Amino acid sequence: MSYDHFHHEMIARGVTDDTLDTIRKCGINLDHWLEGFKDTPESVRKTVETIKTHPLVPKDIVVRGFIIDSETGELEEIKT
Repeated sequence: MSYDHFHHEMIARGVTDDTLDTIRKCGINLDHWLEGFKDTPESVRKTVETIKTHPLVPKDIVVRGFIIDSETGELEEIKT
């Protein structure tokens, strides 16, 4: 996955460049965010940490991360 790959698709589905610029101004690096992942557990840990430390998420909210086995449906909790 890459931002370059998805940019055209987002525009085709009605997302404007102005909206994408606003997202960037909010501190979201779309190139990094849409890079995919090579290490699934590490990606889950980073996502959980991003949510936990977001200024709009209250500190008393429990945030957990899981990986689902696409064949069995089993969930594996990823400890952070």
